[in-house]
Amino acid sequence: MFTTYKEAANAQALTGVKSADPLTQPLDQARLQQDEYFKTLNQNLPEVAKIEDRFIAGPVGDIPIRLVYPSLGAPSNYLIFIRGAGFWAGSLDSHARTMRTLALESGCVVCGIDYRRAPDFHFPVQRNEVIAVVEYLKAQQTSLGIHGQPVLFGESAGATIALSTAQALRDQKKNELAGLILFYSNAGGFKPKAREYSQWVWKQYLGPSRALDDQAATPLLASVAGLPPIWQGVGADDPLITDTQKLADQLDAIGVDAQMVTYPNLPHGFLMWTGSLQPALDALKESVQVMKQFFSSKGS
Repeated sequence: MFTTYKEAANAQALTGVKSADPLTQPLDQARLQQDEYFKTLNQNLPEVAKIEDRFIAGPVGDIPIRLVYPSLGAPSNYLIFIRGAGFWAGSLDSHARTMRTLALESGCVVCGIDYRRAPDFHFPVQRNEVIAVVEYLKAQQTSLGIHGQPVLFGESAGATIALSTAQALRDQKKNELAGLILFYSNAGGFKPKAREYSQWVWKQYLGPSRALDDQAATPLLASVAGLPPIWQGVGADDPLITDTQKLADQLDAIGVDAQMVTYPNLPHGFLMWTGSLQPALDALKESVQVMKQFFSSKGS
């Protein structure tokens, strides 16, 4: 286990597998390379009691989900994990370590969602798939061995989808969530001065029929009032840190406790390094303690 990101990144480089670049590669090729990159971060996975894959009905077809049980026995709280990977990449396997570690550290059942990727599908498909999973889990609690209200746990693009989901549920007057754990979101949307990759990501997610400043798709352009409790974690070296700070500022402006932790010397996406980087694992553990407080405040 390394103590600095530089050490972990140097070790990762020795694998010879680099993160893909969809701006210079055909998308199918970039996804395959990104899958190989993710595999290098998911070696020697921690053991859990049970893993169950299911397909559930969704707005545009069946949605693959994965339930990770840290133990078997009495019904437990649960969280819904929404991966990052720029809206365009990733799968149920790409963040396997994160999901398993979350389950073991929290004692909760973790439900991962293989939401449909951009640009094959655009907003609001991804958000609506998460809503469908929220409703399915609520209806099937007894058979699945879970109880209470879930926490939405998202990282990067997944944090943005999580925040959009919470806003949509609020607007539908559905009190479905115990809280949100958001790591380094890109919820501020398209930025004309951002790096080319970040601009590309948002264009793929929005699709050709939506404006780049579409309020429905961009959480920080919509109201953040009336949401469940929110905790945010972000690396000090993250180029998207301004989105995390903006949400904290918006919450603070309306009198909501803006829980935000900035982790020194960590970049965007650091949560995937919990198997090799101690500060990343520590950050995940810190978020778990907050998540337990969310559940406790709901009496679950």
